[in-house]
Amino acid sequence: MVQESFRIGADGTTRELFSFEDAIRQFVYVEMPFDGDGDGKNDLIRVDIIRPRELDEHGRVPVIYEPSPYYGQFPRHGERKTYLHDDDKWNSPLVTFPLFYGNYFVPRGYAVVLSDSAGTGLSQSFCDIGGRRDVASVTAVIDWLNGRANAYWSRDDRSESNRATAYWASGAVGMLGQSYDGTLPIGAASTGVEGLKTIVPISAISSEYDWYHPNGCLLDGDDADGGWYEPYNFAESLMSTANGLLQRFEVAPNGYKELKEGSDKAHRSYNDFWRDRNYRLRMDRFKASVFIVHGANDLNVMMNQVEPFWKLLGEYGVPRKMWLHQYAHDDPFDFRRATWVSTIHRWFDHWLLDVDNGIMSEPAVSVTDPQDVWLDYPTWPVPGTRMHDWTVRAGNDGPVTPASSPAKSDCPASSASSPAKSDCPAASPAKSDGPASSPAKSDCPAASPVILSEARQGEVEGSSAGPSATIAAEPFHFKGARVKEFVPYFDLDKPRDDRMLALSAPIERDMHLSGSPRISLRVRLAATGPEAAKTTELDTNIAVSLVEYGEGNYVQPDPDLHVMTEIADRASTFGQCTPQDKATYKVKVPRRAYEMEYVVTRGWLSLAHRESFERFEPAPVGRWLEVSLPLLACDWTVRAGHRLGLQIANTTTRLAKVPLADFDVDVASVRLELPY
Repeated sequence: MVQESFRIGADGTTRELFSFEDAIRQFVYVEMPFDGDGDGKNDLIRVDIIRPRELDEHGRVPVIYEPSPYYGQFPRHGERKTYLHDDDKWNSPLVTFPLFYGNYFVPRGYAVVLSDSAGTGLSQSFCDIGGRRDVASVTAVIDWLNGRANAYWSRDDRSESNRATAYWASGAVGMLGQSYDGTLPIGAASTGVEGLKTIVPISAISSEYDWYHPNGCLLDGDDADGGWYEPYNFAESLMSTANGLLQRFEVAPNGYKELKEGSDKAHRSYNDFWRDRNYRLRMDRFKASVFIVHGANDLNVMMNQVEPFWKLLGEYGVPRKMWLHQYAHDDPFDFRRATWVSTIHRWFDHWLLDVDNGIMSEPAVSVTDPQDVWLDYPTWPVPGTRMHDWTVRAGNDGPVTPASSPAKSDCPASSASSPAKSDCPAASPAKSDGPASSPAKSDCPAASPVILSEARQGEVEGSSAGPSATIAAEPFHFKGARVKEFVPYFDLDKPRDDRMLALSAPIERDMHLSGSPRISLRVRLAATGPEAAKTTELDTNIAVSLVEYGEGNYVQPDPDLHVMTEIADRASTFGQCTPQDKATYKVKVPRRAYEMEYVVTRGWLSLAHRESFERFEPAPVGRWLEVSLPLLACDWTVRAGHRLGLQIANTTTRLAKVPLADFDVDVASVRLELPY
């Protein structure tokens, strides 16, 4: 007799029918189709399973699958895997499956599957950081769940009598995970593997190059020689102890060499190594629907992973949904718990059980506003968004070059006359009896000698009404420096020679920025230091930040780039429990602080890659260069009464150290395009 595998309740979702405490907890070792660690045998991937006992041999169930390279070392979702026999993990099932997925979905007729990705945890092979082995370690599990791959009940016996089959699986698989755990599902979907019906990537990577080298730059990090966990260092930190001994890079044929040489840290060029790890190149293979959850202010996995991926999903007709939030690198279970559980429940019911619950008829996109209110839209960028041109000009007809840096220039100028100086003192933060969100206006110019304003018709190149904004006799000059991403509000009246800062007048109405800003400008480099006279070209950066100035209760990421923090005496429960596997979790709230500034978005460009990410060409010194770069996509509302600040600098503390250069900026050439 076939047991009923699921039942739809009055709310349109699958109901609890089965016991979590009595569920089958087992493990297998799935065989990959190649030998990735060079031991002469195809690699085995450790897979942990929990499924309803009542359906064993009486029904077939869909699978919710979360792979990870971290299970052997770190908590996932605040919980660690725990084993029935911790001293013999290789031959022991799990008694704790991290987070609520098992507790909640197994009683509703699902299996939950976890696997250690290639070369990590209890899995063999070689961890190649998003490469062929990583992805194959995931697709092999999906193949096994669909009867296309072998698996064994233990790792040391590959006899026919020890083979394990997924007779209980329906073949429908949904994958999810956060960060690296969410990147693996995107990689799997990019292969078109049969049986993968949907993926839910949370704070995940769609192109590894854009994570390691945004616009050709090198991110700052904590490894010995700078950089943000280069692939070879990262892989070594994750290597498995599946055989009781550390699997060294030397064991895997060419493994270390492939990561060290292919990633090209010295030049950061986009090559075949990075092309293999760019899943967006294989969008034509996608068969799985995609539900993206991402922090628009996430500085770990940034929005350069989302905006092009989301756009391509639409172009290729892949069913899609997205949540964009302001909680950095955090999990939706922590910042929108009840709605998240309900939504992911309905999502999996629809895609894995074919339940017609209307979820694909609802608005495709939800975003948060600065007050933590979720707003729904049919698409993203939000409807009605268009690009607006902004320009910069000399403030109050004052000099463009700071008094501390009176550098001369051969830049063409519209006038050779010296602009008149103003007797108005530099602006200091004005006190006001009005609302905190609407600072008092001042008749004085902005503290910066450069003013940012929305372009009027005819003020940008290509329009019909005349030349661009006014320029002064000299370009703006600033010194090479590795600076913070913004000037604090209470320091705006202090002269600075390490960056150009243009400030707008108070914004007249709320401005909902949605999409990717872009800036273009002309710059000229001058070498610094004792070797400057011999330097003809430099591998240096240009860095741009867009800052909102005005009082607000802004979120504050911690050093690990998380925003959510626990409330000690509040918790909520989702799913059934056992003594070893709880379903009750502390409630979390966003960490906030009243501040006078907030970085809305930023962008960087390695000038050695100004023409192509595939070619490394250090920038010439002393020659004017046309530069264009995208800022990270954002979704943020700049509030009425606040000011926008545009900062242009050599490089920032977010990036690894590079050779510094003084910069001249042709003020008239600066064009900032903002989407709102």
